Amino acid sequence: MALQDINLTSCSISWKFCVEWKGIVLSAAYPGGNLQRKKSAILAFFLIYQLNCMKEKFIPGIYNYCDRWCERCTFTSRCRNYEGIGKLSTEQLDINNKAFWDTISSNFEKATELLHKAAAEQGIDLNKPMTGQEKANYRQKEIFLQTTAKQHVLSKLCKQYQRIAMPFTEKSEGFVDKTKELVDHLHLGIKTEEDVVYTVADIGDCFEIIQWYLFFIDVKLQRALHGKTRGEDWKTENGFQKDSEGSAKIALIAIEKSIGAWTGLYNLLPLSEDVALNALSLLVQMKEKAKEEFPQAMQFKRPGFDD
Repeated sequence: MALQDINLTSCSISWKFCVEWKGIVLSAAYPGGNLQRKKSAILAFFLIYQLNCMKEKFIPGIYNYCDRWCERCTFTSRCRNYEGIGKLSTEQLDINNKAFWDTISSNFEKATELLHKAAAEQGIDLNKPMTGQEKANYRQKEIFLQTTAKQHVLSKLCKQYQRIAMPFTEKSEGFVDKTKELVDHLHLGIKTEEDVVYTVADIGDCFEIIQWYLFFIDVKLQRALHGKTRGEDWKTENGFQKDSEGSAKIALIAIEKSIGAWTGLYNLLPLSEDVALNALSLLVQMKEKAKEEFPQAMQFKRPGFDD
């Protein structure tokens, strides 16, 4: 890691930096100043972060390209994010509780404090405002990025998929009828208790997978599209992986798991046939278009998962 490994560019309202090393992606924005000294400040902050990860034996950046399903992850003991969440109380995990928002506020304060401390050591003023023209340029660029991503075929496919899948999963269509059928078969001796338990568990698992990735796929593809449109040439020039490809990879993994879940429902719930076939059609199209847009995505090495 050296100063040339840090990308720091001027935008309308702030300086933006993005650091990637062994899968870690750190980014932030703050008011302008001397470029070289700002890089030094960010490098100092980054090295402190990395040393802490090494000392505590966490895998740096593992949470950047996971599916956020901690309950099903085998790397929780080596994830800094999960380690922090594990110490939170029930109130702090409840989005409707004041303690939840107080915790988020505290985390932001700590991050800001670290950045300001590193900047101060380099004699950098992070509160220096940018010009009105720079603000206008930044807003214009952000509008362009948002519009481009929104109009992309992948975004449209995601929205179509959500419109089909969300009502189905909310009503759990066919699940109640199937359960009654299984109970009848159990009473008639057609199926054993073990068969019924496993079948109900399989159906429930399919619903759970579909619900978990329903919006996750869209979010990750949006991030991938934004990164590609914004441009990541500096990463390849410096031997780093592209964040857009990492985001696209986890989206593709989520699509594959969703396809498996819908296929399971198609076989287990005859009443879900029409919805399942429509959902599968959209997911397959999504998968093909994502691979066309990000042909190198599956070669991306996610920290921990692909080591």
